[in-house]
Amino acid sequence: MRGLALILAACVAGCSGCPVLAPQAQHATGGIPPEVAALRPRYQQALAKARRWLDVLHVDPNELRRVGIKGKKKLVEQLDAYYRLLRVASPAERPGLRARIRQVAAVTYLDRYHDMLTISERWFKQDATSYLRAAVLMERLGLDTRRYRQEIKKAHGRLNGHMGKRGPHQRRVFHWYYKHFGLEEPFPLGQALKGGVIARRVAPGKLDNTGVYDLTHEIYALYEYGDRLDVDPFGATAKQYLRRAFGVLVARYIRKRNPDLAAELVECMHYLRLQNEAAYRDGVRFLLETQNADGSWGEYERYRKRYGDYVRHGLLLHTTLVAIGALAAVFDQPMPPVRGQ
Repeated sequence: MRGLALILAACVAGCSGCPVLAPQAQHATGGIPPEVAALRPRYQQALAKARRWLDVLHVDPNELRRVGIKGKKKLVEQLDAYYRLLRVASPAERPGLRARIRQVAAVTYLDRYHDMLTISERWFKQDATSYLRAAVLMERLGLDTRRYRQEIKKAHGRLNGHMGKRGPHQRRVFHWYYKHFGLEEPFPLGQALKGGVIARRVAPGKLDNTGVYDLTHEIYALYEYGDRLDVDPFGATAKQYLRRAFGVLVARYIRKRNPDLAAELVECMHYLRLQNEAAYRDGVRFLLETQNADGSWGEYERYRKRYGDYVRHGLLLHTTLVAIGALAAVFDQPMPPVRGQ
């Protein structure tokens, strides 16, 4: 117990210079369609249930890797879910959330977590983005990352060696992370999206699940997963394409009862200020209607034979994160004016 207490204390030590999340406006209604704003009580109940589900989920990256699940990715998903909850929490809720976040992040202060120089090529490729993302989230949350930053610098060369194998949205995210941590890029990464789904205007009807995931993550990369909202990165032609694509794709995933991709699409619509589209309203209602009784999102019982109880980590956690992210953006994260306009 004393060891855990020391780790938890280290989480907040030396953070006077860490960038901390900005408080979000509470009970935001500006720009929300009235029929969506009327759903606020259901949204608040949904977040409360989701937090109860997260609070009993234990994520150990090394344990998950042993059963074939991307452990660092799942740690990031849990941290990110709490980050989003904290941004919209009431003052009374924040101390408990911060204590739980320190508990979740405690594993990152253990030597066994920082294994990026010794793991296989397969696991390095799967963990690299999440390894940097976790550190970004911790700094947003005001946690100490001094040792973490040192470990990232040690892995810089190996990260560079993998960059040629990355797709457009991954390179664009690494561009952000490299800049954040002061790392030199092996080659220019900032224009990676020129080869992406949106730039190529792939017809939405031809996008499979992976293609839709690529599309949403190109948008996430430019808005830094909701941390950079005062931007307008798309021109008129791209916006026209995206408006049409969102309409087709949200309807598809509502029909397929898939809250995972529906949530990502709704959150991206919010970033593009498309709150008045019918797909936006339909997507929000769908998410509120499909939450599981235990507070999670997603229907994955058919995978329980393969994963056992780890189905919570392997599948339910991601869907719950993106549902929280979409709903919190819709109801409590009003889009600010574009910088310079």
